[in-house]
Amino acid sequence: MRGIEGALHVLEQIRASREGPFASAGGRGAASCRPAGTSASFASEALRKLGGEMSPGDLTLASSLVYAVLRRQEMWRAVYGKFLRDSRGDASLPPLIRDCLLVGTAGLLELRHFAGGVLVNGLLDHLKSHSQKRWVPLVNAVLHNVGERGVARVEALRRSPAAEERALWAGIPVWSLPAWTRTWQRADLNRLFDLLPQPPLSALRPAPGKRDELLEALRERGMEAEPSPLSEAVHLSSTVLPTDVPGFERGLATLQTEGSILAASLGARLYREGLILDLCSGRGVKGGQVLQMCPEARLEGWELSEGRHRSALREMKRLGVEGRAALRQGSALELEPSEPPSLVLLDAPCSGSGTWCRKPESKWRLNWERFDRLAAAQRSLLERAVALCAPRGIILYITCSLLRQENESVVAEVLAGHPECAELPAPWENGQGSDGVKPFRRGRPWGTYIWPETPWLDGFYCAVIIKR
Repeated sequence: MRGIEGALHVLEQIRASREGPFASAGGRGAASCRPAGTSASFASEALRKLGGEMSPGDLTLASSLVYAVLRRQEMWRAVYGKFLRDSRGDASLPPLIRDCLLVGTAGLLELRHFAGGVLVNGLLDHLKSHSQKRWVPLVNAVLHNVGERGVARVEALRRSPAAEERALWAGIPVWSLPAWTRTWQRADLNRLFDLLPQPPLSALRPAPGKRDELLEALRERGMEAEPSPLSEAVHLSSTVLPTDVPGFERGLATLQTEGSILAASLGARLYREGLILDLCSGRGVKGGQVLQMCPEARLEGWELSEGRHRSALREMKRLGVEGRAALRQGSALELEPSEPPSLVLLDAPCSGSGTWCRKPESKWRLNWERFDRLAAAQRSLLERAVALCAPRGIILYITCSLLRQENESVVAEVLAGHPECAELPAPWENGQGSDGVKPFRRGRPWGTYIWPETPWLDGFYCAVIIKR
């Protein structure tokens, strides 16, 4: 299967999943709230399934086209929509034709090292082979105009003073713009709009005390790697799969964004004694990090999704901490801990807005109704964390969201109902990296944001709450 055909196939799979009965919001936590037995197809999963059917070069092309489309899908539609004669835009076009226009527009305007003529001809050949010959003139004419005038249109969006057009350029779903403007002042919002479109790069979390060994192993394989000035993370110059990382199977390194590493490191620094409860443990990445950093700690992890629960079991075994981790499958609102926890980690289900550059398809699964449901779930989970936490214990509330409704608003509402609780400052080790990067921003007034200032950082929010 060729790269162009592969990209169209993946977009079809994502669309089918999004329109299915259990289509849900993105982000790690959101998947944890799906009913057991359901699934959502993400681009990475669909591309992995194609891996055995395509050459490495074609798979790279398919991946590049898919992610180029998904990061700024609304912008590409706005660009090619300018060249459609139908006043209804692309609403009347069959899904395959819209996908061809999306792939063609994104490829022509974003892939600098791929011949535009080859891309357009490949799309037209695909239409002919799928009995869609009558659409060939339209697709050809629109993409011809995109190639000639599309760059100017994209640049106009980038420079526009209008927030909606800047959001299109940044890949922010227009429906969500009010949530962004309620969270950030205009100068901060413009800065975020510049940061969010940057393609992500991989970061690795070395096992404690093993960063030099990991760097040496990576360089022996010819992989460009540098230590982070902000954390113990190792920065790579590309994106990789876990199986590409030397020592992955024996726990030498974990593929994890630096924002996630920083957020979980707070849990390790806050831990003193007793049981840690990982309320929404997911695949066990953050919980496993805390156990590696705290050799004396014990952790109980709860996860609703059966698949993620199994992944967490494998993760604890890979890291060699399975003897200190008791993982249970079930609802965080119903299970009871073996003892009152002294530290509760709540990596809550969220919109994933801080990770949209890394998992761009997740933002197109959202709407206001689902967003409001997530905020309600976050409040319920934080209330549950407060109820379960032992007196003088700590709750660490984490989301991978950059939106106030999921962060400060949730913390403020829960604190207002619990006078026995108070916020503590987050004990970050470094306020900034040695290269001058300053990713930490105080919430208004609760918690701290980690901004996606580099390609290794996703956006996160962390609030530390003590139960007196």
